[in-house]
Amino acid sequence: MRVKTMVVGNGRLQGYAFAAALLWAVLLLILAPGSKGEPAAQPGVDHDPKGAPYVAGELLVAYEPGTSEEAEGTVVRRSGARTLEDLPGEARLVSFPEIRRVASEAVRERALARELRDLGQRAGVEAADYNYLREPSFMPDDLRLGDQWGLTRTKFPGAWNDAKGGGAKVAIVDSGVYVNHPDIGRIIAQRDFIEGDAVADDDYGHGTHVTGIAGAITGNGKGVAGGCYECGLLIAKVMGVRGFTTDSRIVEGIDWSVKQGADVVNLSLGGPGDSSVLRTAVNRAYGRGAVVVAAAGNGGTRVPNYPAAYSRAIAVSATSADGRLASFSSRGGWVDLAAPGTNILSTSKPETNILSTSKPYVKQSGTSMSAPFVSGLAGLLASQGMSADAIRQRMQGSAKDLGPAGYDPFYGYGRIDADNAVR
Repeated sequence: MRVKTMVVGNGRLQGYAFAAALLWAVLLLILAPGSKGEPAAQPGVDHDPKGAPYVAGELLVAYEPGTSEEAEGTVVRRSGARTLEDLPGEARLVSFPEIRRVASEAVRERALARELRDLGQRAGVEAADYNYLREPSFMPDDLRLGDQWGLTRTKFPGAWNDAKGGGAKVAIVDSGVYVNHPDIGRIIAQRDFIEGDAVADDDYGHGTHVTGIAGAITGNGKGVAGGCYECGLLIAKVMGVRGFTTDSRIVEGIDWSVKQGADVVNLSLGGPGDSSVLRTAVNRAYGRGAVVVAAAGNGGTRVPNYPAAYSRAIAVSATSADGRLASFSSRGGWVDLAAPGTNILSTSKPETNILSTSKPYVKQSGTSMSAPFVSGLAGLLASQGMSADAIRQRMQGSAKDLGPAGYDPFYGYGRIDADNAVR
């Protein structure tokens, strides 16, 4: 049976700058406090035996509760140290001026290591450690990141500290992509199942928008950021200029994606017809290790939308900026997760059927926009070596519970939390 399936979205609808590049001088000026009787100085940076950086000549000392100031004074005097600052609890920032004045980093490191060992054995000292330096999290330079409420609400910037998607492949089975867009990510393969060739050019505009949400180039000082920006993108064009497709083409797109090694298959499309052939294609993809993510639909009802409603697919409903279910989002006991789906800014192909604009970035709404957030997160988890089953469980177990406590038919297990998921 050939079921005519309509795209789920509708027409209404800043490599990252790494913290390691920050100047040490700026960090140290912030970290160096004024001392008690010692002029404020800018210490150097030394490294512990494992290579972790710390402020040269400084240690953190935590005293046992009830330790008197006199006892604390005795500890630091015996070590030739000075207390620079009282910290919360019983902790103190302690400086070793003689060690700090030593020119040789290696000599400084050995001397401070001895002091660290000795301090840890002194009466009244509960713990002692280096005053380690910590780098800030990623600081994207994508110009429109501030307008991407969905990406920040689902905490992708925090997740990128642990995973960026390198090595994973995410397939977008949709209307193709505008390959000349300056912010579209790394396309490693494409196939047009409408024209039957290897150029999946987007005639409709929907696929370009979905692709940008999942994998726009990030940290290039342009436009928007993508959820899995180091993922390889597989583009399967199954719908043409009118925005419709058929199960036969979707099945072809899914199977081609899996043969190309897709870890994740995104299906931002759907319809009410329940096809055993389409279900089998979804099950086959899942059986071969791919996470299949599908849009729940824009009917605003509990009527099942396929392929989202198949048990092996992850059905994604849409949330708005206030954390509520979008009014248009379909819902039901077959919904698995939720993700942002209103006024989502992403890449566009100007002057396509779905768009009448010359702008390279536009906002659209729909569960079509929600699904690629989940696909992007699945790609990050796949890059960490997780299986399809493990990815699904992790995304569900780490999601932010919304609505009624626990699982519910509106948000499923909750709105995805990328930072929580990749840890």
